[in-house]
Amino acid sequence: MSRALGELGARIAQVSDIYAKNYGIDRSGDWYLLKLQEELGELTQAYLDVTGRSRRASDEAARHQMALEMADVLGMLLLLARDEGVDLDAAVQEKWLSWLEREDAL
Repeated sequence: MSRALGELGARIAQVSDIYAKNYGIDRSGDWYLLKLQEELGELTQAYLDVTGRSRRASDEAARHQMALEMADVLGMLLLLARDEGVDLDAAVQEKWLSWLEREDAL
């Protein structure tokens, strides 16, 4: 498997470092997990908007906002994995993609 998630995580970490420096953010302790939770809440709201279950209009702008919130969740997950020393490429291979190998063996 390629190292796509690790490489993407490294690039996102560069952006996160710039952001933290510019805004004086201390990313120690539970920061990554709590920020991931915040972003997931924003994704949930955007999803509710797109699916017509909020007071906001469901339109192309709402769909675009949902896509941006998905990017935030992915970015924060990659940052959390880097901070915890988790190899997400290997974890995805073990948890998900190994099923494809099992199917091929049948």
